[in-house]
Amino acid sequence: MEHNGHEYVDLGLSVKWAAMNIDASQPDNHGSYFAWGETEQKDDYTWSAYKHGTSAETLTKYNYADAIMALETEDDVAAVKWGGGWRMPTQAEWEELCNKCNCSWEWIEETQGYKITSKKTGNSIFLPASGYFRAGSIEGAGKSGYYWSSTRNNPFPDRALCLYFIPNFVGIGNNGFRNGGFQVRPVMD
Repeated sequence: MEHNGHEYVDLGLSVKWAAMNIDASQPDNHGSYFAWGETEQKDDYTWSAYKHGTSAETLTKYNYADAIMALETEDDVAAVKWGGGWRMPTQAEWEELCNKCNCSWEWIEETQGYKITSKKTGNSIFLPASGYFRAGSIEGAGKSGYYWSSTRNNPFPDRALCLYFIPNFVGIGNNGFRNGGFQVRPVMD
């Protein structure tokens, strides 16, 4: 099935999940990496290159003062790049995916990652183990995966919640410093 030019999978959950990451050409491709709240891939994932502040202490948006806990549309890479109702998943939607689907570490072609299979529909998506982009290099590719949610961490505004995994573990964590480059798997209502 397709919406606004992008394939999706019905897992029988509250949202439809994209069949691949942003800028991927097929499900086993990694696609692009994005800092949280940014809409373009870049070469430098340090605080000095972050759009919303040059350090954890100087955040200009999504901070203690503004108390905004979820990405606004103009800062949601899925909404900006794909439009048509696509957006980044919330923390609750990642939790639903983990709780209502079976997760198995698999190879697809030359790529390792998690196959997520719905307990309700039997349909599945594949999340490549793309690692993450830190400073000027990719770390952990083939061994781990980090996927942004649209939910800011509370009480630490310099972090956002993400799905992360290694071969024997999948979970939601608050370990995503917003300036780091993670993958994005869009959803739509």
